[in-house]
Amino acid sequence: MNRFKGYSEKLHWAYIVNSLMTSGHTGNQFVRFALVGSSGVLTNLAVYSSLIYLLLVHYLIAATLSFVAAMSGNFILNLRWTFKTHGQGIKAIRDQYLKYAMITLISYGINILTLWLLVDIGHWHKVLAQLTAIFITTSSNFLGSKLWVFKLNGSP
Repeated sequence: MNRFKGYSEKLHWAYIVNSLMTSGHTGNQFVRFALVGSSGVLTNLAVYSSLIYLLLVHYLIAATLSFVAAMSGNFILNLRWTFKTHGQGIKAIRDQYLKYAMITLISYGINILTLWLLVDIGHWHKVLAQLTAIFITTSSNFLGSKLWVFKLNGSP
């Protein structure tokens, strides 16, 4: 119970804001996470735009395929560079990938809902709507990745 209490205290909003604004370990990880995410945005938008404009795929299906492509690339970069979780066996990496997929699937749901609201309800341009939806999910992805997916053993 005490371990859970310590973990929940780390989730306090002031801790999260402070850790993102400092140049310490978490701050550096967030910068790396954002850079990896930027490459994921480029991957996402390239796949998404190609599918909707070249192959005439429905925008929600295109968003799903572009999401999977970006997620897989981001996982590898975050695993090895952002959170530097080296020296793990294949089972540990598989487990992390499954956790990462769960975190990103939640974000995917938020992304699709935001995209649908902006395109179908708000009549936004499809690519601008997708870019907006991606930015909305960045912080939740980082927190889920840092606090659950890539958490090192023994760290809160």
